[in-house]
Amino acid sequence: MDQVILKEISNIVKSNLQLLKIAIRQKAKFEGWLKFELANRLENLGMESVEVESRTYFSRNRADISFINDETYHRVELKTSNTNWKIDGVSNNGRPITKNINSIIKDAKKLNSTQGIVAFILFPIPSADNRWKTYITRIVNETGIQINFDKNCRIEQVNIDEERTCDLLICSFLSRKFDN
Repeated sequence: MDQVILKEISNIVKSNLQLLKIAIRQKAKFEGWLKFELANRLENLGMESVEVESRTYFSRNRADISFINDETYHRVELKTSNTNWKIDGVSNNGRPITKNINSIIKDAKKLNSTQGIVAFILFPIPSADNRWKTYITRIVNETGIQINFDKNCRIEQVNIDEERTCDLLICSFLSRKFDN
């Protein structure tokens, strides 16, 4: 199911490149918008009981998105995490990347389930810059969750303006059951 989420987020990004360049230039997070776009796509794919920010009977935590597929209940934690890397044409504001990665790690642990999915977009990334792999490795090391660069991650190129581009990373992976 993490692959479906990855594909759909990638399709949302590709369908909204004009809109996203505004967010990218400002390093403005867009999680709220993305959450509803993804929920709509999941519903259109035939997922049942799609809800945003719902609380479940077995957990006091709210999931960004929840749905049922083939009688399996899934919860998705979604993040749009900005970097603090300098890129021409992009504002220098933004939360330190380390805090954003900590938040992703916290979400993976909060899900505490093999039906939990963590999905995030890391942006902006200088074109052809692989520093993002260090942060994926950190998530793996701190959670014990296997994340494959090729299977769980996609890079999409986005225009900053008419002359400059940058990349954004889309990543989606299954959580795991953690010992309490």
